Amino acid sequence: MRTVLMVAEKPSLAQSIAKILSKGSCTSRKGLNGACSVHEYSGSFQGQTVRFKMTSVCGHVMSLDFTGGYHHTGSCSFFLLPLMVFCCSKSINFIFFEKKK
Repeated sequence: MRTVLMVAEKPSLAQSIAKILSKGSCTSRKGLNGACSVHEYSGSFQGQTVRFKMTSVCGHVMSLDFTGGYHHTGSCSFFLLPLMVFCCSKSINFIFFEKKK
């Protein structure tokens, strides 16, 4: 049986979505990190019977900041400044820059 993984923004949202989509038949268990639960149930997806697993992220995954040297002076438009997008978890090492829109 195939598994469909769904990830919500918050643990409470994952639980609510799983309960609604499973019509109350989901089972729940703690995930490996001990903070986010995994809610499981069987159902149909694209014409096949599958096992759904609904979980969530915990804490802030991504954050935004202005690139170095930009501080509020009251004279510039923040809409025109370049942004830096980065991961909040120290265990994941990546950083990238978003182009100005």
